[in-house]
Amino acid sequence: MGHKCGSGARACEVWELWTTAILNSLSNFLVLPAIRIAHRQGLRFETMFAIFGLISSSLYHFCEPLGIRVLNMNDGQWHRLDNVAAIMCFVNLFVYLSDFREEWHGEYLKYFMLGLTLILQESGPWELKNTLVPILIAACFPFLRYILARKKPDYDWRNFYLGWGLMGVAFVFFVNGLDDEHDYLRCYHTGWHVMVSASSYSLWQIVLSHRYKLHLT
Repeated sequence: MGHKCGSGARACEVWELWTTAILNSLSNFLVLPAIRIAHRQGLRFETMFAIFGLISSSLYHFCEPLGIRVLNMNDGQWHRLDNVAAIMCFVNLFVYLSDFREEWHGEYLKYFMLGLTLILQESGPWELKNTLVPILIAACFPFLRYILARKKPDYDWRNFYLGWGLMGVAFVFFVNGLDDEHDYLRCYHTGWHVMVSASSYSLWQIVLSHRYKLHLT
């Protein structure tokens, strides 16, 4: 059994493969409370991309250790879709944090970034730069928005610090899980799913104009 369970050079047992698949697939569903928060704020594009990410990530992590296909797609194909969804979730977050008063500004940015993301992932889904570039570009949006507007963000700063603090912890799990050959049962990657879900619950409650609109304060 040569499929991945993070056991290094040792071949994985069947139970290890199934445990890896189940842990890494089901941990994605912890993001559902954050998706509900986005939905309650009327963020339809963001909500649907998060659901798309939940599905594609779960199927990727299920197919990879077991070496199976779902809907005639292997783990590599699901991984590419997972990358697109994950990148766009970060893009959507940074557009949300920009809190554009004219919604069409954010809409054009999201559509442009989706096109760029698709091109980069088609070019090379396994190259880290093709994941980082669109996220780093989108991370500039809130800074440029508030610098050009010469105003302070209207944020819930408690959720801001809590959300990004948890994201920092999530990033530690993510980095440790990059060596997937030695991440036994992909536990570090499961930790990434858990912590990024916890982080998202706070991050999507930062912008006060959205919270006031739906009485989330």
